Amino acid sequence: MQNITTTKKARIGIIHAGHPRYWDQFKGSRQQTIDGAMRFKKMVEKNPVDVVITDLIDTTDLSFAAGRMLHDEGIDFLFIYLHSYVASGYWLPGIKHLNVPMALVTTPKHYDMEGEYITGTAVRFGSPCQMPEAYSAMVRCGITPCDYIFGEPDMDPQVQREIDEWCAVANALAAYRDCNIGYMGHSYNGMLDMNFDPTGVTANLGIYCKMLEMCELAEYVEGATAGEVKSKLDEMRQIFDFAGKSGDPITAGATQEQIDWAARCAVGLEKLVANNHLAGLAYYYEGLNNLYERIGANLIVGNTMLTSRGIALAGEGDMKTCIAMKTTGALGFGGSFAEFGIVDFNRQEVYVGHDGPHDLRITDGRPCIRGLTLYHGKRGTGISVEFSIKKGDMTMVSLASDYNGRYKWVVAEGQSMPGRLPQIANTVTRGYFGGNVTAFLKDWSMRGVCHHQSLCVGHIASVMEKLGRALGMPVEVVSRNVKNPGDLSK
Repeated sequence: MQNITTTKKARIGIIHAGHPRYWDQFKGSRQQTIDGAMRFKKMVEKNPVDVVITDLIDTTDLSFAAGRMLHDEGIDFLFIYLHSYVASGYWLPGIKHLNVPMALVTTPKHYDMEGEYITGTAVRFGSPCQMPEAYSAMVRCGITPCDYIFGEPDMDPQVQREIDEWCAVANALAAYRDCNIGYMGHSYNGMLDMNFDPTGVTANLGIYCKMLEMCELAEYVEGATAGEVKSKLDEMRQIFDFAGKSGDPITAGATQEQIDWAARCAVGLEKLVANNHLAGLAYYYEGLNNLYERIGANLIVGNTMLTSRGIALAGEGDMKTCIAMKTTGALGFGGSFAEFGIVDFNRQEVYVGHDGPHDLRITDGRPCIRGLTLYHGKRGTGISVEFSIKKGDMTMVSLASDYNGRYKWVVAEGQSMPGRLPQIANTVTRGYFGGNVTAFLKDWSMRGVCHHQSLCVGHIASVMEKLGRALGMPVEVVSRNVKNPGDLSK
């Protein structure tokens, strides 16, 4: 898993249960059942989550008490650790009313079959005997477990990976909880792929779309104090290099006036986010030679700094991509705003990037600020951010919707490739998604996605599939486990 700090840690619940008739029959079995649960708890605690674990449950009344405690703790996800056989009626009734995704777990210790096997060994070492009943009982009670994690962690590293991925999913679910994502202005005129139903977002993800006005942002920008602007300029100098004109004719050196104005806009943007308790913002505004145009054209530095703190921002009014960025960031993999550029058919690569917002947590080097005399396809002038994401495994994620307003995730694993990059004051990453770039682009485009996507580090298709199971949303994987092929130009 990646080591990107999430803005909100999930609360993970763990219950563990045992069959009370065994305690007197098999000496030490009760403590070994508890020890198995504590071993599992330590595996969960390797992740950036808060853990809430119950006492051992071996009666129905204790399960009721555990359910009430977990409800009051406000957990986002529940692991049900069952060390060996236990009747489902001892633990299931108490969790029936917990409205969170759940996964069953058994991590038994290895038993050498050449050794002496006596009655009760399975109770002490752990076994899968209880799992068919546990799954069946849950389904019959209207609960479909998201997963069944089974294996000996010391012998199978996949066990820890599965736990890590579910903890990442829980962090995404926590990010959706009490979540406001702002919508300011409107989508770029004519981009029919990006229009969305705010109520549909709340229904599917629990996220509230808060409608904002440019006049509020303008008030914060104009009201920024000299001290606030200076502090933001100091922060910019710590993060960015300042570049001059490149070979691209629309680039220019950033003037001090432009840098000062971008800092002032960044101060105003932070106040807009803070005063409206936003976890993200999708925005776009076209003025006509006025203050609103000047502000809207100079938010890239500010939105990049916020995105890099886990507050996702998306340009051109693309709410669905803003949610995708928020999601991949909350999972721990970052999320940068991107679209397809040119295609290198010799190397089977496609350039992916945009003029902002970007996620500096996943850059492969120190980013720079460069001036632009023109934002392509938009009004206004100002400065923009230039960088490429880390070389190696990367994933594109899109939140797509269909004619009936149903949402699905579309995912493509690929590689961020080395090579010469254009200096155009945008993010540009050389993306490789398999040996046939033509087939890939056709397949991706025909999934009903927006023309933007969240670009993140790592291969996260399996994590997104788990998130889909937790949310009850389809997940379509276009490319999986794509490795660096070396230099395809030879």
